[in-house]
Amino acid sequence: MALIVYGTQYGTSKQYAEELAAITGDPVIDCQQLPKELPEAHVIFVGSVYIGRMTGLKKVLQALASTKNELTIVTVGMTDSLSEELVAGIHQPIAAKVAEKKITLRGCYHLQGKVNYDELALKHKLVIKPMVAAFKKKPANELDEQAKMLLQAFDQTNANEPAIDFAALAKRMK
Repeated sequence: MALIVYGTQYGTSKQYAEELAAITGDPVIDCQQLPKELPEAHVIFVGSVYIGRMTGLKKVLQALASTKNELTIVTVGMTDSLSEELVAGIHQPIAAKVAEKKITLRGCYHLQGKVNYDELALKHKLVIKPMVAAFKKKPANELDEQAKMLLQAFDQTNANEPAIDFAALAKRMK
């Protein structure tokens, strides 16, 4: 049995965490409501990634004890989960933070996030809008993989959520 914890800004990580909990039967909790210590040995943390930072990771690491907890990380962001190089760029600094705390890391996984521009906070709109405008001015062959993914995600605003095989993901995590 594991405890599924989520950290979210706009709700996608919460949706993913709740879906995993429905499949696994594990309890789920918002990272903002974590107790100081976690009795469950295995914690699955599903958190959104914005500009290299994972929402709630600091709070989760504070609640874990190196001698009794193991952690599985599931990042949720605009990076395509099939882009191994970009996903590794997200997971390496997170794994380093977990290692500093001397917590056993069972694995890191990545799920595709989504953007609904209308729901973004002003601070995020102020970052994303000029970036998207600059990317749209460049020829496609001059854009790196991350820029292409951001444009694709931005163009799919309000589209259906990406299809995720939660059952397969849950099985890999156990």
